Amino acid sequence: MPLAPDHRLPLPLPALARELYFRKGAYVYRPADRMESVFILRSGAVKIGGYDPEGREVVYDTAGPGDFFGNLKYLGNSDGFQEFVRTLTPVTVQAFDLRQFKELLTTYSRVHEWFARLMVRRWARTEARLFRISAHSPAERLRLVLAEIGGETEDARDLLTQSDLAGLTGLTRQTVARLLRHM
Repeated sequence: MPLAPDHRLPLPLPALARELYFRKGAYVYRPADRMESVFILRSGAVKIGGYDPEGREVVYDTAGPGDFFGNLKYLGNSDGFQEFVRTLTPVTVQAFDLRQFKELLTTYSRVHEWFARLMVRRWARTEARLFRISAHSPAERLRLVLAEIGGETEDARDLLTQSDLAGLTGLTRQTVARLLRHM
């Protein structure tokens, strides 16, 4: 799926980015990896999450073309970076060195504005998910998340596990399984 024009980096800086390809199901990174990159998703879809106290994956976001992810190290991260990103489909990303990316943000106002739009878009999507958890019935939460994810890629039921859907909807895996049977 091509990127909307406002999701493209506003400067022609291909020399600063490495284009990387990941097959479906691959990890782009895990918490143990040394993260020194910011990634812009060019094609495909990924799930973003962390680990619960028992070590199980918990998915809290998905990303599609034009979205970003990576360890921005703006918040200090004194307890270490605990995020993983795993591909839901074959994925192509642009990988920027974190130091170079921060330099771009401080040097070029157009890059700063572009990145601020991406951050606000991701923030708004997260707030909408939190609102759905608070305001909708379990069945409606699941329907809305499936529609959102399915709109970014193919059928979300084929891409995300029941546990992934539970994390994205604030439901238990068992409730998700029951609701999927009735859909």
